Amino acid sequence: MRRFLVAGQINGQLDKIDLLKKAAQDLKADLVVFTGGVVDGAQRDRSSEGELLRLWEQFFDAIGSIAESGVLTAVLPGPADAPLRHFLRLGMYEEGEHPKLHLIHATLLEDTDVALCGVGGEITEHEELSENRVRTSRSLAEYYLRKLWESDQSRKILVLSQPPTGQLGGAHGNPIVGEFLDSYHPTLCLVGGSTEHRGWQRVAHTLVINPGRLVDNSVAWYDASKHADQQVDLLYL
Repeated sequence: MRRFLVAGQINGQLDKIDLLKKAAQDLKADLVVFTGGVVDGAQRDRSSEGELLRLWEQFFDAIGSIAESGVLTAVLPGPADAPLRHFLRLGMYEEGEHPKLHLIHATLLEDTDVALCGVGGEITEHEELSENRVRTSRSLAEYYLRKLWESDQSRKILVLSQPPTGQLGGAHGNPIVGEFLDSYHPTLCLVGGSTEHRGWQRVAHTLVINPGRLVDNSVAWYDASKHADQQVDLLYL
């Protein structure tokens, strides 16, 4: 498994998944990773629970069609994809319909030589929420991710909805993300982040990628078969 298409943050614009599907097919992706953000905070706050359920159901049906085409597809919830229990329930149903679709929030996914696991939403020092926002404490996130570090797969991929501080996160970066990179050294770290700060950087042995927002048509393409300095392309669909 060498070619990954990375995206996140559609902010309710489901037609962006059609663009993602076409790109996955055109580029012959082995893996599509969605780092969270079916809705943003403003849309979540003005929507009824019924409206959110319909939107998430349509999202999973749309992204499930990518998996149905034969591409391994991994999904996280974003900070506003709450109530989390409903998001995960709808996702689990679609997993049953599409064997190549996987929720990787607090769940390890292994395929060929790759192991993926993620924590969706915000990671905080102590706060935990799941009804109005998705927030996970540092200690609980570390518990969720322990299976990733224990995996025997040669490449470990950490997926998060927030970027680290610095060039990929700016003022909205989360310092806890950077501390996870310093402590665990995954091969790849795929994060959600703004299009303004989209890009990639190496943090010790880890390649960190912020694809920007899919609502802006921004995605990232990763090809492990290329030279280290040429593995990431930032694309507009």
